[in-house]
Amino acid sequence: MHTFKINAGIPSAAQPLGGWEDPQCGLRGHFVGHFLSACSKLAFADRDGWLKSKAEEIVDIMAACAQPNGYLSAFEEEKLDILEREENRNVWAPYYTLHKIMQGLIDCHLYLHNVTSLNLALNLATYIHGRFEKLSFWKMDGILRCTKVNPVNEFGGIGDSLYTLYDITGDTRLFELGGLFDREYFIGHLEAGMDVLENLHANTHLPMVIAAMHRFAISGEAKYKKAAVRFYEFVGGRTFANGNNSSKATEYIAGGVSEKSEHWGRYGMLGDALTGGESESCCAHNTERILERLIEWSGSVQHLNHLETLKYNAVLNSSSAQTGLSQYHQLMGSGAVKKFSDPYDSFWCCTASGIEAMSEIQKNIWFKNDGVILVNALISSAVDWKERNVRITQVSGFPDKLTSTLKIEATEPVSFKLMLKADAVKAVTVNSGPITFEQANGFIVIERMFHDQDKIDIEIDANMHLIPLQGAEGIAAVMYGPVLLARIGPNRPVSGLSERNLNHTIIKTDRDRLAFSIQHNSDDEALMIPLFRVEEEEYTVYLDLMEHAAEARQFTYAIDGSKAYKEEA
Repeated sequence: MHTFKINAGIPSAAQPLGGWEDPQCGLRGHFVGHFLSACSKLAFADRDGWLKSKAEEIVDIMAACAQPNGYLSAFEEEKLDILEREENRNVWAPYYTLHKIMQGLIDCHLYLHNVTSLNLALNLATYIHGRFEKLSFWKMDGILRCTKVNPVNEFGGIGDSLYTLYDITGDTRLFELGGLFDREYFIGHLEAGMDVLENLHANTHLPMVIAAMHRFAISGEAKYKKAAVRFYEFVGGRTFANGNNSSKATEYIAGGVSEKSEHWGRYGMLGDALTGGESESCCAHNTERILERLIEWSGSVQHLNHLETLKYNAVLNSSSAQTGLSQYHQLMGSGAVKKFSDPYDSFWCCTASGIEAMSEIQKNIWFKNDGVILVNALISSAVDWKERNVRITQVSGFPDKLTSTLKIEATEPVSFKLMLKADAVKAVTVNSGPITFEQANGFIVIERMFHDQDKIDIEIDANMHLIPLQGAEGIAAVMYGPVLLARIGPNRPVSGLSERNLNHTIIKTDRDRLAFSIQHNSDDEALMIPLFRVEEEEYTVYLDLMEHAAEARQFTYAIDGSKAYKEEA
């Protein structure tokens, strides 16, 4: 909270953080918002009193730092003056940071019922409303039009946050203010069926889709649902095997972020997108939120499968299992090495969103609707279904073992439907006996009277399959069910690998943890493990299936959030 205090004129002797939270960085304060959200969610889910007190302490300091006009941030109010004057120059995304602060305050209210945090969020929204009502139409358009590559006027998901404040209060001014961030150049063209994603900054526009979906939930305006559905179709042509998106722009600025990362290129053309800056982690977290809404609308097994793929291979993969630190870009090219944030000197956008993502890693395993409960992912977990007074505990060995068991706890017999994804299940029994079930729309539906201590045993079906890199011949990733595999060590072509010989070339080992051996040449046996379990090893996700499928290239990292890139061995 050092920079918040300094900005408010309150003395602080704390050692400043570095990186994007440095006292001179334009984005300072963004991490605090995500951290407040994470503390609130963990305190709620785990009944963690220590984290609850941390969240309350942050809110109390924010209350001391808030200005009488409602302004609250770690950077000077004058940064907004510069934005309004320059539009896309000499400033770094002030409304992006204000969104993180506002959403952190909202989450502290939603999960911990903190009244002060809600009042601070409402006061900040009132302050923003006051600024915008003074702006002309074209000035507003200028500061909110993020169509250039490497935009510095990105505004995050502030529209979605304002819609949440409207949900809480019913204040129509907040709904109208949120609507200002629903930009017609993007939402309007999507509704019209136009693919306008090429060259746009990905994580500027993913939150706009989330806000549009939220607006539809409030108002029922079909335009916003149609725009979101069409967006999902278009982003599919920019999606990697891990379920995530973003890489270089088609028309990039040499030496800028857009040369290697954070943007969308041409539909279906990812052949040159393994840049060392592909798959920004923030994009994974926002894509997950979009899929959550799509599943509410469709109940589609395809959307559920995408969500599960994203959870294993982009959300879980975003953080180190050893340190909890986050990746900015999730690399899938040849001879990659993961680069995690530093504990005190990085604080990238993906450091912040990564910490919040780990506070809600348990979401989207289970779904419910009236008398139906759906298991989306075969992950050890427990769910308390209050409407049915039932607790279901899942103990799963996946991905290391192909078994999962559900145990029912109920005070009295209860009737409901249990749904499983058919493509994930080889066999299912109840209390060790065979059962009859329906199968429809890609689901297994078990409808019966369940009793206390009933046990459902599931034999998991995890087929090995290839996911080609869109727009590239002879380059593909290997998946085991929903889990993306990475080849450990130097990359060499696996020429001739195909769906026909996949199970004969990549053989499961007898290790306790999931691993495969590539038995392609007798003198070249390589190991493959789940991508989310890679830590410091050199690895490759997209394999060359032809001798010269990809040009030989030296692996380089994209510089994180800067205007240039550097080469590192």
